[in-house]
Amino acid sequence: MNLLQQKLGRLEQVFLALLLADLALYFVPAAAGIGAIVTLAVYIIGAIVIVRIVRMNLKQIIWMLRNGLIVSYLFIAVVPIALLMLLVGIGGYILMGQMAIYVVNTELDRLSAGRSGTVLSPELLSNVAPNLGDVLFAEWGSGSNPDLSFRNLRRGHVPPPANPLDIELTWLSPITFQSQTYALVVRSRPSAVLGTIFGQRMEWGQNILIFAIGVACLLLIVQLGSIIVGVSLTRTITGAVHELYEGTQKVKEGGLSHRIAVRGTDQLAELSLEFNRMTENLQRLIVEEKERERLQSELEIARDVQSRLFPKAALSFESLLVGGVCHPAQQVSGDYYDFLRLEDSSIAIAIGDVAGKGISAALLMATIQSAMRSQLTRAGPKSPAQVVSLLNRQIYASTAPEKYATFYFGLYDEATGLLTYTNAGHLPPILLRAGETQKLDITGTVVGAFPFSRYEEKQISLRTGDLLLAYTDGITEPENAYGEMFGEDRLIDVLIKHQSAGSDEIIARAMEAVLEWTGSPELQDDMTMLIASRNGT
Repeated sequence: MNLLQQKLGRLEQVFLALLLADLALYFVPAAAGIGAIVTLAVYIIGAIVIVRIVRMNLKQIIWMLRNGLIVSYLFIAVVPIALLMLLVGIGGYILMGQMAIYVVNTELDRLSAGRSGTVLSPELLSNVAPNLGDVLFAEWGSGSNPDLSFRNLRRGHVPPPANPLDIELTWLSPITFQSQTYALVVRSRPSAVLGTIFGQRMEWGQNILIFAIGVACLLLIVQLGSIIVGVSLTRTITGAVHELYEGTQKVKEGGLSHRIAVRGTDQLAELSLEFNRMTENLQRLIVEEKERERLQSELEIARDVQSRLFPKAALSFESLLVGGVCHPAQQVSGDYYDFLRLEDSSIAIAIGDVAGKGISAALLMATIQSAMRSQLTRAGPKSPAQVVSLLNRQIYASTAPEKYATFYFGLYDEATGLLTYTNAGHLPPILLRAGETQKLDITGTVVGAFPFSRYEEKQISLRTGDLLLAYTDGITEPENAYGEMFGEDRLIDVLIKHQSAGSDEIIARAMEAVLEWTGSPELQDDMTMLIASRNGT
């Protein structure tokens, strides 16, 4: 009981109490007057309760588009008709009640005409419209405590209904009889009221009433049909919207394989079709994103592996200081540089540039590095031309025909200061000596393109203070906003300007000059540099 009281407000509790009281008073004819007042209160408070309930639950009810359209249709089409029918019913109820009061009042005037001192009595009431129904009188008490008490009562029977719409009605009205004010209560039915008034002519009245009821039923059927059609159209319109909502919930939960059933050829069907296309695209994009992430992870691994192939730091030999750097434009680089001391106390230096970018170029670069080091570790005399020739045949045999690389390889003899080199199509290294620069010659074509290419080798003596710079096209070919390349001249200017600095400083200044020239933090190509400087003997 306490839980019910918590769920119901005070107004709802009052409505339930009045409803129970009205049902109880219905079976007490002597309390018909009070019952009429209670019934009226039940109607008024019940309407207020209904409005309150609808207002509290309206947002939840119309949350779904379908329910919102149905509620809108009800307010637009059904509610006005229902109010009109309610108004007609109330008006008819009032009219029948007033007519019943009029009949009783007229009969009393007729029975008391010419008779003075006539009082209300059961005998008198028994002759007042005997076919009308129950007629009750109450008179106001007098004195300081007036009350409404039923002193006279005609206990009759309410006539049986003539048809399902012949409802029982109860009406209360004050009247004056023999200078005394009474409260008159009549309980009857519309058929009894009309029969009492019209008598034998009621047959026509019944026919008119039946015709009116028939028209009302026809209108009701039309209204019900319109409601059915409206609800059906609403379901058709909102069905696609509901499926779209369910589809979005599935997509939110990760069910990108969910598809909406497309029905019809209207705009909503096209919207459903576009939703299916969207989910297909999302599904494909997610697959592509996962693949991209997998490739990105593999590239990270490849970059880490490649970084281990390059020398970790500059090396300082007895008479030669060698350093280098490689900045890949992508995750991995197709450029290559290397330097190491051999068993015969000579120093090998190399730099290369593989055609193309990405994984394939990086794999070829790793192949070149592995092949070169494998040849250098073999016993026996070595020459740059021999090493490059063997490298060329090996790359040609193990890679696709379109794969090739430029390659510069040199051997430096610390005892004599001679640098013997072979340049297989690579950009000529720059030798800076006493403020003057010269370019070392190219002695052959690229490696990996032709199996029987011949390579020559040349020698140059490195003096104290000489600076040898080898680089790839990622240093000289980047363009500025006007399409002008950085070029060798600007690189030579940087080299001369910072010739007294260490190799790391020269490399850093050269890289900085190239990035300032392009005006972009992103590299246009792999940038690789190798510097060898003669310390002295």
